[in-house]
Amino acid sequence: MSGIQDRLAALSPEQRALLERRLKQQGIAAPDTASGAKPGRGQAAAEAAFVPKRRRSEATMDFSLFFFSGDGSTMDRHKYGLLMECAAFADRHGFKAVWTPERHFEEFGGLYPNPSVLSAALAAVTERVELRAGSVVLPLHHPVRFVEEWSVVDNLSDGRVSVAFATGWHPADFILAPVQDPDYYVRRKEELFKSVEQVRALWNGEAVPFTDASGAVHRIKTLPRPIQSELNLWIATNGNEETYRQAAEIGAGILTGILGNGFAELEGKIERYREALLRHGYDPQAKKVAVMLHTCLGENDEAVRAKVERPLKEYLKTFLSQQRQILADYDGMTDADFEAIVSRAFDKYYRESSLLGTPDKCVKLVETLRDIGVGEIACLIDFGVDRETVMESLVWLSELQRKFAYDKELIP
Repeated sequence: MSGIQDRLAALSPEQRALLERRLKQQGIAAPDTASGAKPGRGQAAAEAAFVPKRRRSEATMDFSLFFFSGDGSTMDRHKYGLLMECAAFADRHGFKAVWTPERHFEEFGGLYPNPSVLSAALAAVTERVELRAGSVVLPLHHPVRFVEEWSVVDNLSDGRVSVAFATGWHPADFILAPVQDPDYYVRRKEELFKSVEQVRALWNGEAVPFTDASGAVHRIKTLPRPIQSELNLWIATNGNEETYRQAAEIGAGILTGILGNGFAELEGKIERYREALLRHGYDPQAKKVAVMLHTCLGENDEAVRAKVERPLKEYLKTFLSQQRQILADYDGMTDADFEAIVSRAFDKYYRESSLLGTPDKCVKLVETLRDIGVGEIACLIDFGVDRETVMESLVWLSELQRKFAYDKELIP
């Protein structure tokens, strides 16, 4: 590992900061280059033993299914079979929601270019489960078009729509943006919250002014009218403190992951988020924080590890490969170095930051997240594990959610 440490230590401070930030977005801690030492077990043990300041043992935990990384290049004619089957299972077994993302132009996740289309399909095979976008990159959409599409889905689902919004971060995705302004990408976060205001007004039936190609201003009301009088909103964030604050200002829920610095950092952000909700006139307990976790459960921990190791490592490789431009000027980075980083990331992620293994292994993580104020776990299940294993895992996951359900009679 010393080669990796030396190479990473040679990065500029700016490169190092960017790599660490990208790794933290995936719940992966970067190697310690300050001392060159391997990460010790003491830090991991301390994090695993973290005890929140306030216990919320009486609180419940919702579980939802999260789709994110389906291979868009597959020629399988039944490529959406897993999504449809899992959604039907979630509907029958009391899961809270099914999340589908917006992904563009890459094989990884390319199965999901438009969550409104997929949610419309899911509306036809489900009756109870919420249909959520996780997430819509709102700066890529005109607010009118967004509300038109999701109002259709809300009608098809009899009012089961919920949407998380994201700013987006791939510059190439912004060829889809409603304006082709070089500065639009830079101000995408500002544009997101501006569009949220317009989306809410349109959803509520208000006439919102928009300018046409000739410069004339029209006050637009969208059709069809949705079933829900108010759209349930979430904001997706990789942990930015300012994003938590902005979400609280508009009364939106939070969709996030476990940060690289772990539970203590996440608890602090949740506490400050709820304080900000109260300041802005919202009930802090009425808004939920959902955390995405890779999920695959089974009867035997080693058997589960054997099934998920290859696909999860491939998942991590795909993400980390997208960051290799950070290291592009450092030719000494070998494939062996890259494999070692991925192996370390997998070990840490499997051990501390995922619902992978037996239900007994995963209970403590669920309890810890519940006790720091997380209200829902979004279980990412489509990361390359075979269909049979995924469906078997859902049976175990259904049993796990019963342990944390307020009314266990509602969970078949």
